Amino acid sequence: GMVELARRWLIQYAGQGEQLRHPAHAIHAAIPTDEPFNAIHPLPATPERFTVIAADGSQIQPNPHGVALYYLVNVGSLVYRHGSGEAPEAHSEPVLGHTEADMYENGRPVAGNLLDVRRDLAEITRLADLCAVEPSGPTVALVDGTLILWVLEDRSEEWQRTKVMAYLDQLHRIREASAAVAAFISRPRRVEVTRLLHLASVDGDKNRVDQEPNPLERLPDRAVFETLPPGARSALFVSPSPTNYDYYHPAGHGVHFCYINLAEEGLDPVIARIELPAWVAENPDWLALVHGAIVAQARITGDYPYALARADELAFISGPERKTFEEMVVTALLRAGMRSALSPKAYYKTLTRQGRRKYRA
Repeated sequence: GMVELARRWLIQYAGQGEQLRHPAHAIHAAIPTDEPFNAIHPLPATPERFTVIAADGSQIQPNPHGVALYYLVNVGSLVYRHGSGEAPEAHSEPVLGHTEADMYENGRPVAGNLLDVRRDLAEITRLADLCAVEPSGPTVALVDGTLILWVLEDRSEEWQRTKVMAYLDQLHRIREASAAVAAFISRPRRVEVTRLLHLASVDGDKNRVDQEPNPLERLPDRAVFETLPPGARSALFVSPSPTNYDYYHPAGHGVHFCYINLAEEGLDPVIARIELPAWVAENPDWLALVHGAIVAQARITGDYPYALARADELAFISGPERKTFEEMVVTALLRAGMRSALSPKAYYKTLTRQGRRKYRA
């Protein structure tokens, strides 16, 4: 079948990275690095003590029909010091937007992708803040999803640049703090490596890619890598995202990715995608640290890094919380003549300390 064909091609074309690099970029396929496509990197040893810092955000979109116009971005974070015997440090930091400046950007209401961008910036900034104050020692900083800030194309290039540069500034701060940063993608659906294999099968001819049917059409990369041994990672590839090429590469943060089998020995494969900036991907010690730390973290819960799961939980705003919070905001905004909303923020902070499902470590 399709999967067998893909795995056969992975082996057959494993060494053709160099000649495929240029056409791969042109067709948005995974861009080869120096590693052969079928490389298998076993689970490295992790240091006795290391720290994982994770941040994740959620938001309440503005409701144009509500009594008051506001949005909320809540960022949860967890600092987990492996081998220290210390309890993890959990935080949740709500940011309320309600002023004219908060709610409109260049005359556009802040909602949808605009608010997503604010949430992503809030997450990566929180991560950089925590890395900056973390004592020295091996440290991995994690976000959920991707390291590439997703900005809708319908904005001006200047606007896009400003947002992406703000994100890259935080990646730079994390690097300066000597922490290795990575993004974790659960159940990834990307088809970038399978597109690369199709390109290889037509001798790297990008015109033939468009003309000839792809027998691997829509086959996710993760299906190809389910043969990875437990704990092992695949070869590294470079993300073909235009944002990666336009902004990340020139700033020294070119995003690489690989696939990892998080499963324990004897269990069905659990394949995740990991994204890393060039300075982590090209540093063998940091790459090994991220690889080992993510597997160690995922094995606490079974299939997802514990610190990210907790950060997500801390960021989550449940239905009842949302309703109570809404009442608080409306009351406070009306009482303050829409000027300030400190009381709901303070109240909201007490809410985030309660009513959480606890993951069993």
